[in-house]
Order: sequence, then C-alpha cells, then structure tokens
Amino acid sequence: MKQQSGITVVEILVGLALSLIILAGVMHIFINNKQTYRVQEAFARLQENGRFATNFITKDLRMAGYVGCGGKISDPENMADYYPPPNGDNVADIVGNFNASGLEGFQTGDLPLALTDALVLSSSDVVPGTDIVRIKRAASTGVRLKGNMTTVNANVQLDAATAAGVFQEDDYLFISDCEAADVFVANNVSTSGATTTIAHSDSVNMGNFLSKPYQEDAEVYKFIATTYYIGYNEAGEPALFRQILGNAASMTAEEIVEGVEDMQLLYGEDSDDDGTPNRYVDSATVADWNNIVSVRIELQVRSPEDNVAAKTTAYGDRKLRRTFTTSIAIRNSVT
Repeated sequence: MKQQSGITVVEILVGLALSLIILAGVMHIFINNKQTYRVQEAFARLQENGRFATNFITKDLRMAGYVGCGGKISDPENMADYYPPPNGDNVADIVGNFNASGLEGFQTGDLPLALTDALVLSSSDVVPGTDIVRIKRAASTGVRLKGNMTTVNANVQLDAATAAGVFQEDDYLFISDCEAADVFVANNVSTSGATTTIAHSDSVNMGNFLSKPYQEDAEVYKFIATTYYIGYNEAGEPALFRQILGNAASMTAEEIVEGVEDMQLLYGEDSDDDGTPNRYVDSATVADWNNIVSVRIELQVRSPEDNVAAKTTAYGDRKLRRTFTTSIAIRNSVT
C-alpha cells in the first residue's frame, strides 16, 4: 500500500509564524504610508489656508483709502446720519468716519471696538493677543453724475443705463471728484426715463446737501468698510473673520479661513513724505494713520488635523503650524 504523507504540526506552526511576520510587515508599511498621507494632506491644507487668508487680507489692505483716483484726499466729509432710524440723531455715523489712509489698527486691549453706532466687536469675539485691522475705501461703480450740478442739491442724478441695479435705498455711498469726497446715505433711489436719482436728505444725513456741488467728473461709489480679526467659529476653532458693512448700517460677520490662530500686524510709517516707510510699528505706536504707506502681515496657521506632528507642540497638541509673512504697499498712499 502507498504511504500517506502530509504537513506536520511543526511545519504548520512555522508557516503561521512566517505569515504573521509578513502580515506585520505589510501592516507596518500600511500604517506608515497612511500617516505619511495624513501629514502630507494636513500640510497641503495648511498651505492652502495660509495662502487664502493672506490673499483675502492683502487684497483689501492694498486698496485701503481708495477714493477713485491716485493719491489721498484730506479726510472725506462724513455726512451719514442713518442711525438710529428713522431720522438719525444729528451726529455723524461712526461707520462713515474715514481718515485719508482708510486704515486703522487695533489690539485686543482696545476692545470693545465700535463697528457701527449699534454694533461693537468685543473681547469675546476675538482671540486674545491677536491684532485687528479696519479698512475703509470706495468701490468703483463706473457711474458718473449726469444732472443737478449747478448748485448744491438734495440729490444726485445719474445715467440710468449705468446705474441700473447698482444702488438701493439705505446704501452707504461715496462720491468723489479727486479733489473732495463725501460719505452719505441714500434715502431714496428712483429712475425716470434715462435718469436715476439718488436722494440724500437730512432724514438719513447730517444735512440735505453734500459739501460741494459735484460736476460730471465725479463718480458715485459703493462705500466699503471691512474689519478683519481672529475669532472662534461654531466648532470652537480659531479662524480669520471679517465684518463687512451692508445696507442700512448692518454688519455681516464672515468666516474666511479656518485654522488661522494668530494675526500680528506692523505698520510702515512714512515720516518724511517720500512714500517709503521709515519704521514699522504696532498699532499702539502709530503717530499718524495718514502716514501709513505699507503693512507687514504675520499669520500663524495650524492644520485642522491633530496627531500629525512628530511630537507634542508647545500648544499641547500635535498639529502642524506655519507662519505666513508678507509686506504690502497701500497703493493709495504711495501714488
């Protein structure tokens, strides 16, 4: 008879042991690759968030103080008196105050900070130790005056074709001819034939008239007021926020980029009027905001994912962090 043959128990155990060794090696490679992927993904998101945050704030900072032409206009006249509605209080609205640079910086020690007559930015809104910057400027509409230019009037008349859908009642607006400028509120916007009329009566302004009779070289702009700061989102994570002026003196808080946990700003002050900063100082040390010609921005951004850094950081977590630094010139101040 033919003898039967098979695998012994020892051979089975040896095979199992070898299989376990190979499996452990495969698992080790898999875990390492997964961690490498997590680190790379976290770093990529950190880089992306840093670029987005820097792009948003630098875009607005470059345009601080824009009044429709190169150079500055001595502090524009603030005619706005919308708050409290319906007839104001005979005091110019805070949001319409516009220095020639259109720029102001603050620290958390300066809080609470009035954004409008009805809204303040408080210490509970801002991450402690971070900086705040407020930017005001005009946004071009391409709409120039058409009528009512011989004397000061309680309204301005525009070409209806170019003004269609641009303005609405209770908008904060800006008018400039590169020699003078006014901030005012539209209390009525109407169109008849080829003419759009924006009324600016004393029901929402300091008076019925602007500071001068503007001519056809003047343009009516949207008035932009934006405040950037670092706050906490609904998930309790730090993020770059901005408050933007809307219709009827409203402010809208927008979360721009998650993971931005610090913002430090230094302001380039030009003390000899040559368009070049002589020194960089923090907001508390600025002698005259109208002399600021550049801003140095430092944003610290952290990864959304934890347990990706090689070891525990000084913050008590294992998140990746990177500091993004850039300096930008304020175009209206160096022209």
